[in-house]
Amino acid sequence: MMESPFPPDEAAMVTDDPAILYRHPVMREIRRLLSWQDREKFSKTSGCFDRTYWGWKFTDFPGARFQEGIYALAHLFSRPFPGNDLSANQRVLDWARAGMNFWRGIQYQDGSFDEAYPFERSLAATSFTSFYVGEAFLQLADHIPQEEKSALYRTFERAGDWLCKNDEHHGVLSNHLAAAAAALHVIYRICGEERYEKRSRYFLQRIYERQSEEGWYEEYGGADPGYQTHGTFYLAVIWQDNRDAALLESLQRSLAFLKYFIHPNGTLGGEYGSRNTEFYFPAGFEILAGAIPDAALIARFMRASVEKQTAAGLSAMDAYNFLPLMNNYLFAADHARSPGNATDKLPCQQEEEAYFPDAGLYVKSNSAYYSVLGLSKGGVLKVYNKVTRNLAASDCGYWSQVSGGAVISSQSLRRPGRWSRSDDGFTVEVNFAQVNQRTQSSWLFIGFRLFSLTVGRLQTAAYWLKNLLVKVLVQRHKEVPLRLIRRVHFKDNEIVISDRIEIDGTLQISGLQTGAKFSTIHMGSSRYFQHQELDIPPTNPQDLVADLIKNRHISVDRVLRILASESEGSL
Repeated sequence: MMESPFPPDEAAMVTDDPAILYRHPVMREIRRLLSWQDREKFSKTSGCFDRTYWGWKFTDFPGARFQEGIYALAHLFSRPFPGNDLSANQRVLDWARAGMNFWRGIQYQDGSFDEAYPFERSLAATSFTSFYVGEAFLQLADHIPQEEKSALYRTFERAGDWLCKNDEHHGVLSNHLAAAAAALHVIYRICGEERYEKRSRYFLQRIYERQSEEGWYEEYGGADPGYQTHGTFYLAVIWQDNRDAALLESLQRSLAFLKYFIHPNGTLGGEYGSRNTEFYFPAGFEILAGAIPDAALIARFMRASVEKQTAAGLSAMDAYNFLPLMNNYLFAADHARSPGNATDKLPCQQEEEAYFPDAGLYVKSNSAYYSVLGLSKGGVLKVYNKVTRNLAASDCGYWSQVSGGAVISSQSLRRPGRWSRSDDGFTVEVNFAQVNQRTQSSWLFIGFRLFSLTVGRLQTAAYWLKNLLVKVLVQRHKEVPLRLIRRVHFKDNEIVISDRIEIDGTLQISGLQTGAKFSTIHMGSSRYFQHQELDIPPTNPQDLVADLIKNRHISVDRVLRILASESEGSL
């Protein structure tokens, strides 16, 4: 029961129906989805998808975003296809309705929902859940009794009214704004009230205003390819319904940028992005494939990545990104079409270069390698062998420890940053900054909960707390008097990296090493495992601190050689 219609080793052979590529990983995970939900009718938490809350009872509130699992049930109930035992199954319908009713029950009177802690009143939780539950409601409306339907109408209205009065203030996260716009658009479709569509356009305008002239959508102060694939989906859903010319033009510019950060092996993004994410949400590209050629290119190229889970995919997700990615695969399955005989290629399949000074990113593609240099991230460098398509080298910068045990690193987002361009490369200058490695402690947790349960009930206090958390965990950059000057020269078959590290003040450090794979900010959506981590050539870590302390500066020169053959490069 519920087995994929194709064994894993045979799924790759199926090409006539690309929807199968998206359904296959979903059907492999259905048992996990259903196990998360409290499916007992008599239970006080019936319908809840937060198993940690209702099953293990380890938390003191249910996270609203787990209710996004309702959409997957509604989708699979509504669509018959080989191997889908959930189609037209009454129990599945009952579970979906129970999920909607639980979602309705955890809504605050003002219309908002919580994601990370009680009384958070999260725009993200309100937006994402309203969108997915709204889409599920539209698919199941004919199967829902009128009294229950009326109660859900009121729930959507409260959520829509809250979104009409509230915004996100702790930073610009375009994927959240896109979700808010999509949620309001769905609520408009359900309730028919023009105020929701008007507010949806407000959130779209906020995205347009912060969209770079280079095309990318802002995520915490910079460009982040992984989250850009996520935000693209919600915008594509809106465009699919309203065919708005301004929205389509915005998406065209967005994808003209994004296509440069699809790697030869089917991964994308990473530490050169503002949020370090590497997941891929395919549905937006499948929806837009008929309208935007770049969307068709990305969708076609990345289907094999989804099939093999090369990029951070569903099999790698934790609880907090599992449901939105599963739902995204299902939306993609609805819109995937045969690629036809298209001959256009992505930048990673050609020889070209692209420089995005606003984002602080440079791409160099020749016959030997495909490389991305993160100028705004302290010179982070990713290099792919164009023949083997493997990750040939990854340099995420330097890290060290100062007195007291704090970790410092050259990897941090700086926009505008300090770099200059030469004929064959760039020089990047960046100060090391402290890395926030703070985790929750018992006393900190008690204080945090006391605040959220008392003063934090007030919306102004809740906003203040969210702003503080983001400032401390994501945006704080406490620099230290240690500077990296990195020169990167791109040649036909090699990349030359010349680093100079200087102590520029009083500083006590212990240990100084490079790292092939690490992240320096709090970001739960980064650092999912990808097989390409195993491709990174091994290195012998060299502690450079003794010479640095002695001379107050050191120079490190490395050459990455990659021939246009089956041989791999190494730093």
